[in-house]
Amino acid sequence: MRVGIVGGGPAGISAAIFLKRYGIDCTVFEKKSLGGLLRNAWRVENIPLFKPTSGEDIVKIMNSYLKIYDVKVVFDEVTTVNKNEIVTRNGRYFFDEIIVASGTVPNRIVGFENERVAYEYTDLFEFNSLAIYGAGDVAFDGAIKAKLEGKKVSIFSRNVKVKAVPILFETAKKLGIDMHLGEEIKDVEYKKNYVEIHTAVNTYKFDKLLLAIGRKIDLSFVKTSDVYLIGDVAHPDFRQASIAVSDGIKIAMKILRRGEDWKY
Repeated sequence: MRVGIVGGGPAGISAAIFLKRYGIDCTVFEKKSLGGLLRNAWRVENIPLFKPTSGEDIVKIMNSYLKIYDVKVVFDEVTTVNKNEIVTRNGRYFFDEIIVASGTVPNRIVGFENERVAYEYTDLFEFNSLAIYGAGDVAFDGAIKAKLEGKKVSIFSRNVKVKAVPILFETAKKLGIDMHLGEEIKDVEYKKNYVEIHTAVNTYKFDKLLLAIGRKIDLSFVKTSDVYLIGDVAHPDFRQASIAVSDGIKIAMKILRRGEDWKY
């Protein structure tokens, strides 16, 4: 039996490791870096198997298991998933079973996009000051990481209400992170060496801008219902690494039981 897994986040990695332990030939497809959004987390404290640690450290542990079990990883963008077929920008692959663990995509503000803008903290490079637009976990994770790295950071949001978990909000306050809650970004101008942010209150200058205004699933590339959905793409309202890991294991077990008659 051959299994193709679209997405190298916690869900996809967990499924691959579990299947490989039972001798199933697995291939993981990832267009960016292994670990998914977990790489952006300042600290993960809700998985009782680990002491509180950074998302990057947990991803390193997961990646080490991929190497231990010699799981094949293809770094390429998946453009289409058909029944038993995964199409990437550079090839076509055929499998007996396909798992889609592609996670979520950001809610974009196309008019703000530029080389100085990112939707994930790990995509930001070479900056001393950072503006973050949003008030959820992604925004506060990024703000805390930037502050602890010695960067100047300010959070802006449309609403006064903070959607991040309380511990992130309290940590940000303790660190003295500059917050402009309820101060909507109206316009963004890009100069040669900085980004200029305009609100109804003032104009600000920063090196980079992180847009963190929510995420959504995108299954437009999946052209068949004969796949397994796991992780955030299966339940975007319950985006937790622990749930993603259990999803991966659960579906791997289903595939093993379904394939009991296969000769592998």
